[in-house]
Amino acid sequence: MAYTDQTWPAIIGLDIGKQTYSGCRLYGECYVKRHNFTGKMTRGEDGYACLLERISDGDLVIMEAGSSSFNLARFLINSTEADVVVLNPAQLRLIWDSQRKSDKAEAMKLTCIGRDMRREAWPAVSVPSEEEQAERSIVTFHVFLKEDETAKFNRLFALFSSVGYPDIDKGRCKEDFEYRHTLVDILLTGQTAEIARILNDGIDLVQSQIEAVQDELVSICLKHPLEAIAWLSMPGVGLVNAATLIAYVGDGSRFSKPEQLMNYAGLVPRLNQSGITNIHGKVTKMGCRCVRRNIVQGASSILTHKYNPSCPLSRFAYRKKKELVYHGKAAVAVANHMLRTGLALLHHHDIYCTAKEDNCGKLKAKLAGYKLSALSAYLPQ
Repeated sequence: MAYTDQTWPAIIGLDIGKQTYSGCRLYGECYVKRHNFTGKMTRGEDGYACLLERISDGDLVIMEAGSSSFNLARFLINSTEADVVVLNPAQLRLIWDSQRKSDKAEAMKLTCIGRDMRREAWPAVSVPSEEEQAERSIVTFHVFLKEDETAKFNRLFALFSSVGYPDIDKGRCKEDFEYRHTLVDILLTGQTAEIARILNDGIDLVQSQIEAVQDELVSICLKHPLEAIAWLSMPGVGLVNAATLIAYVGDGSRFSKPEQLMNYAGLVPRLNQSGITNIHGKVTKMGCRCVRRNIVQGASSILTHKYNPSCPLSRFAYRKKKELVYHGKAAVAVANHMLRTGLALLHHHDIYCTAKEDNCGKLKAKLAGYKLSALSAYLPQ
């Protein structure tokens, strides 16, 4: 087929912002013609509808992953016959290392990727469904609330330390509402006490929000019983970790190898090459922050928990704890082992070996503690 300027498929790069987008369209034979355009990130005539008029069937649309990208990508997939691709910006060296950061320039670079780079080299990410994106928003919001709670507690303890009470029982403060408020009334005075009361009110509000979000995490696990049981059967995986892995990993079918999942979480080492020498550095952290944060916390709990010689994961953690001097390195090694094991359980629709050995007794108690007793019906008989 001989293409003309009108029939030659265009390559469209979109740099997505919160309120607007910037686009670059390459078209014509060998994609030598260029047209830049802008629009609003709304569903009105000057937003999504205007963008649809610029896209024809068979065009290639490339955008970076971001807070608004997936919603726009789903809209274009459902509304056009174009080939829509979302790329991981952290793995795009052309953009990541760029010193010139402008929407127009980045849109142009995205089109150049589509024109000049082999498709197998694109760091493409899958477009989540609306349900998956909603579940990920819940998990992300829980992370935000926990970090906010930690920041407020740290500020409160700093106030106690500033007036000569550095030995306050932090664990009891976090668990006992009345104890925390009583300490403020007894130990603090003046403006310091007023600030502490404001912090206490903020902590109470955040904790009530966390409880509400945790109910949503329970709902996520109940909607995906097989995946929830696979993850929860492992030591170091609780409600938050299981819901996070369900939201971002799903049934594991997107990951054919555990290395892909470890890379997705950003838990693979940086590789610096000099001649024939390969130097492995710290983990890249170029991946899903929620998965990385929660799975490393779960790994840390295994490292600090009492050694259990009958549990393979505990034995692995004990060995890494002896081999690696730093706790962080050992936690990353255990976290990767947990991801590797969990992915295998998902692929084989199985549960962890220690849960089988005691006939799922401890696992049933664990499910009951997280208000997930309904999942016991899905346990192997």
